[in-house]
Amino acid sequence: MFSGSILLLVASAIVGFVGLPQEPGGPFIIRFDVASHEAGLLGGSGTFFGVLGIIVFMVALNFMLALEVYNREKFLSYAIGATTLLITTLFLIASINITSIN
Repeated sequence: MFSGSILLLVASAIVGFVGLPQEPGGPFIIRFDVASHEAGLLGGSGTFFGVLGIIVFMVALNFMLALEVYNREKFLSYAIGATTLLITTLFLIASINITSIN
């Protein structure tokens, strides 16, 4: 499960590096409000890569936690792995949506 999470993180990073505008300091749309046809939330590229860094740290922390818990409680370790996989999948979906808007 953690190897799948890492692959999804790599895919998210590739989507971000390739799809987002690369000019320094240029804002891009993070959330677009379809009803009013305007950008609801703007941010810089640092916002996206900051969140990516947080997700990478979380995956590493969950991996260490799952390794520590595995011998005592296997179900909890698998639950941590499945939750990490779900969160990285959601981040991949969010990064694809952000790059498609921009």
